[in-house]
Parts: sequence; C-alpha cells; structure tokens
Amino acid sequence: MLSLLLALAGASAFPYESLATPASCTLPEWPREAVRYEIEGSTALQFQVGADGAVRNAEVKQGSGWTILDQAALAGLARCRFKPGLAAARDGTVFPLQYAWTLEGPAPLRPMLLPGSCGPSQRFLRYDNLDQRPDGRASIKLRFLVDAEGKARRIVPEAAHFDAAVVRDAVNWLQTCRFGISPKASGARTDTSFGRVVLR
Repeated sequence: MLSLLLALAGASAFPYESLATPASCTLPEWPREAVRYEIEGSTALQFQVGADGAVRNAEVKQGSGWTILDQAALAGLARCRFKPGLAAARDGTVFPLQYAWTLEGPAPLRPMLLPGSCGPSQRFLRYDNLDQRPDGRASIKLRFLVDAEGKARRIVPEAAHFDAAVVRDAVNWLQTCRFGISPKASGARTDTSFGRVVLR
C-alpha cells in the first residue's frame, strides 16, 4: 500500500489558514511509474506566495534521490492556491514543506546482484545493491525490473550530470549482470530493484 505524508519543516509553518479554500492544496499524485518501481524517499521543498495567491519560486531543497518523486512534489505544490494580498507575499516569506513518499507494510524482498555474474568492464568497478544515497560523481544510480531469468529490464538512470554515452554504457553493463532472491528467504517478493554502478 502507498502512503504519502505531509511534514512541516523549518521556522515558518505551512500557511494552512491562508489557503484560498481547504481543498485548494491537495497532496501530489504519486506517479504511476514510481509506484511500479516501488521507490520511496522524502522531498523537502521551499516556496513563496505571490500577491495573487499563486505559489512562486518553488524549489527542491533536499531531493528524495528520485527525480520522478521530486518533480511530482513540485507539480503538486504548484497547484496550491492561497488568498490574494497576503502579508507573507509582501514580506517575501519563504515557507518549507516536506513530502514523505513511503510504502506501508514490511519492505519486500528485492532481487539482489548474484556475485560474479556481471561481465568484465574497463569502465565500471562494481554494482552496489539498494544504494539510494544522493547522486554522486563516481556512480550512476539505476532503478529497474528483474525478469524471470534474473535479467535487469526497463532500466531507468538517475544520472543527470553524466555524459549520455557513460549512462548508456552503465545500462548496457547492468544487463550483463544477473539478480535473484534466495529461495530460502521468506516474505513478500518484488521484481523491482535499484542500486549504483560505480565507475573506476
């Protein structure tokens, strides 16, 4: 099951009392693709309110680690409407907002890299299972599905600052690897996984 929580952060509280109507700022929609890949995270935003009551200067202060979730959070915030002529608009008050994208229930068993299964590479050192740290310069984060043969498919990279050729090579190299879940493991299983390809 899915759960999207709204949390307040920072010195200035979210101005609920200044909304145009109670229903004028609803939770963002959880993207279908993010649901399919079962990705989670927390997106911290900040924004200002314009004289007309529209959201202004919204930006991500701390990303979830997944662009698709952060963009959904921004899109949801952009739909919010506040009362026009607020003092906060004149003062340029910056408001914080945080969305926690979480799946309810115990974490599923995800396919993990089978040791020694990846092909040789002059460019890539290793693959790190389930590494969801913020984007790094020395590794490319990928989310993907695993088919019945243990092959990664529908691979999606999170690597905006990398050259397209390097990202393509990382995707191709991951497809030489094999993934699986121990038959002895107990619990709900999923075909989704993610991790990082580390560059040499």
